[in-house]
Amino acid sequence: MYRNILAFSRNGEYLAYSSPDGCLKIWETSTGILKQEFTPSSHLTATCTSIAWGPAKLRTKSPKKSKNELLHAFANLQLIAMGTLTGDVLLYSFTNAELHTLLTNGHTGAVNDLYWYHPTNSLFTCSNDQHIIEWEINASKIKTKWKADKVAVYSICVVNENHLLSAGTSIHLWDIKQKSVIKKFEGHSTEISKLLLSRGGSQTGYFLSAAIGDRIINAWPLNEDNNKRSVASFVSSDEPGNIDIYAKKTGSFKMSVVTKDGHFHLFEHTFIGKLKTPMSPKFSIQVASKPDSSSAKAYPIPILAANISEDLDACIIVYGMFIKPVFERINISDATSDLFLIRDLSTSAITIEESVLRIKVPEKSNNVRTLAPGHMTDITLKESPSKKRKPEDVDVAELSMEERLKALELSKTPKDLPEEEPSIKLDSMRHLLLQGLQSKDNDILNTVFQCGDKKIIRNTLQKLPIQSISLVLKQLYLRLNKQEPRNHPCSEWLTQLLSIHWPYLMSCKVKDVYIDPILQVIGAKTEKFSEMMRLQGGINSLYSQGKSSISNLKNPLAEPLEIYESESSDESEDEDDDDINISEDNSEEEVAHDMYEENESSSSESEMEI
Repeated sequence: MYRNILAFSRNGEYLAYSSPDGCLKIWETSTGILKQEFTPSSHLTATCTSIAWGPAKLRTKSPKKSKNELLHAFANLQLIAMGTLTGDVLLYSFTNAELHTLLTNGHTGAVNDLYWYHPTNSLFTCSNDQHIIEWEINASKIKTKWKADKVAVYSICVVNENHLLSAGTSIHLWDIKQKSVIKKFEGHSTEISKLLLSRGGSQTGYFLSAAIGDRIINAWPLNEDNNKRSVASFVSSDEPGNIDIYAKKTGSFKMSVVTKDGHFHLFEHTFIGKLKTPMSPKFSIQVASKPDSSSAKAYPIPILAANISEDLDACIIVYGMFIKPVFERINISDATSDLFLIRDLSTSAITIEESVLRIKVPEKSNNVRTLAPGHMTDITLKESPSKKRKPEDVDVAELSMEERLKALELSKTPKDLPEEEPSIKLDSMRHLLLQGLQSKDNDILNTVFQCGDKKIIRNTLQKLPIQSISLVLKQLYLRLNKQEPRNHPCSEWLTQLLSIHWPYLMSCKVKDVYIDPILQVIGAKTEKFSEMMRLQGGINSLYSQGKSSISNLKNPLAEPLEIYESESSDESEDEDDDDINISEDNSEEEVAHDMYEENESSSSESEMEI
């Protein structure tokens, strides 16, 4: 839940703020001087989760005693109630500059909101344990306690002695004495973080509500009829962080809204009938730095809180950082257009001398276990034993067979580890993602978004805080526009994110900023998909036909498909044939001549015998 834990005193004279480490700081708004600083003994284990000023200090002491004398005594103490993470409530006295009372044994969960009801000097608290408690401050004990919802109660507001408003996922109007719900209001899609009362000029009055991750502030009637819908809506540039309201008896009121992005909006309205469309602010205020000599570009300075004075002619804005905030009074009676204030904060900046080394880099051992915040999960990859240094005097040939087998077994890298030994546990992925979003570390975010396991992705996105959903969508949008291969797993993250948190994303302004461009990118990339599929089918068909024709041949390398014979080769073959024929004829003639000579010799021999 986005909320600076701060509160202005009843007349806007002081601002109380609780830092993330549980330290209470109080400034004087007219001078900007830090008046007091208080650190509870349990500030590390039970940090502050909510804060509220008690009854205002009386200017003059009443000479006439009454039954409210004890109330006046508490008003002069200027008490500040601080709800803690463990369910206890601290009452700090600004007048005495010390802890006045500790209220314990009430809640079992974090105290989300406190409300002082000044006529009876009662303190109402609500908690994550789904209960509302009315504390009797005089005796420091519980006056009444009841279960108000099936989920955590985030905000409360007392209407009168008999009625109270509580908000979780919906708003309930309670009868305090009967502990029964009179009326139920529904209009926000997320948890309701703030309730404000505005009486106006009517007797019944109205109240306003703001929700987590919602830019709309709704106004509801307090009458007990069947009308359960809002009568007016006010739209801001971002989720409201600090809201202050002051109404006149005529029915008109002014409301200041400081948003999460550091802008100031002022609304003016008179409750007459029902508004058909959400109302825009009358004007807005932004603060920027004065360009220095080194850089000609100004950077925005966030506005932290604002308080409207009782005369409705001016308001006090706080901007900068809570290390040294700047208070400025702005005249809002004549302002009709947006204001852009240029301020020089160079004099209030904290400088560090370069010659003095304030940060000592600790020596990091090789055997360090890295723990993620939250459940303190070990996210360190198992160190590969192959990286361990071997003694220089060890001879591998002298090692036994058992030692050699152990060395081979230990040489597994983290990639070779079995699935039942994951290097990063499922729950630690969410902590890594939140850490990367908060620190804007691209290395951590790239490591998270490279995970392609659908089970891990779904479990991580389901457990995300609602205010981190739009930040994850922004990071996925930036990575999908890049052409790097490592960004391809982001499509699975985007699919799971839209399927899980689609109703919430549609109710936020991120639809026009991220979702519509993402749909355009997907449409552009898939426009030629059908044609590419047909082309791939044709290529596959040609490839299969060619492969089948080659397989039909018995021995494609032994028998050529065609033989080419040139003219020169024909002539040479003819000459060879003639030579062969001539040699054959000569051989026949020689055989005939030999046979003739033999016949002649035989005839001569016969004549001689005769």
